[in-house]
Amino acid sequence: MDSLQITTLPGAGRIGLLADTHCDASRRLPPRVFEAFAGVDLILHLGDCGDARALEELQRIAPVIATRGGDDAPGDAHYAARRVVEAGGLIVGALFDLATIGIAIDEGRPAVDAATVGRILAGAFGRGHVDVVAFAATHQSWLGHCGGVLFVNPGSATLPAVPGRAAVAILDCRSGVASVALEPV
Repeated sequence: MDSLQITTLPGAGRIGLLADTHCDASRRLPPRVFEAFAGVDLILHLGDCGDARALEELQRIAPVIATRGGDDAPGDAHYAARRVVEAGGLIVGALFDLATIGIAIDEGRPAVDAATVGRILAGAFGRGHVDVVAFAATHQSWLGHCGGVLFVNPGSATLPAVPGRAAVAILDCRSGVASVALEPV
C-alpha cells in the first residue's frame, strides 16, 4: 500500500465527491458535474475514474485528489490507496472500497458493528478518530451514520447502479459539523 496522503483545507471547506466514473474515449464526465462542483474548495474522486484526463478537466474548478480503484492505473501518481482531508474541524477519511479495511458492504451499505467502527477507522486512517468516511465501489449513492461516523458514497456520475440515478455529492465541513447533499447529474 502506498503512504497515507493528507490534505488540509484551512478553515471550513466544501468538498465535491464523485466516484465510479470509468471515463474513457467514449464516456466523459457529464457537464452537470462541473456545474454541481462550482464553488467547491476541493474535489475528491473516490476511485474507478478510468482515464485520468477526467481529473485534469476537474482541476479547472478546484484542486483534485483521488483514491485508486481497480479501473485506475497502479503507477499513476494522481491516486493514493487512502486519503485524509482535514477541514472545518473534521477528519474525513477516503478510500475506494471499504472491504480493504475490513468493512463489508451489504446492499450498498457498510455492514459494521457500531462498537468497533471507530477502531477500524483509526487503524485505517492513522487518526484517533474519523468523523466522515467517503467511499465508492458500489455505483450506488448512500448516506448514513454508524458509531457516530457519517458514511458517504456519492454513487456514480456516469454509470449508476439500477435502480438509481447519476449523482455526485457535496460535503460541507464547517465548525465541527458535516453536512452532505447528493446532487443529481
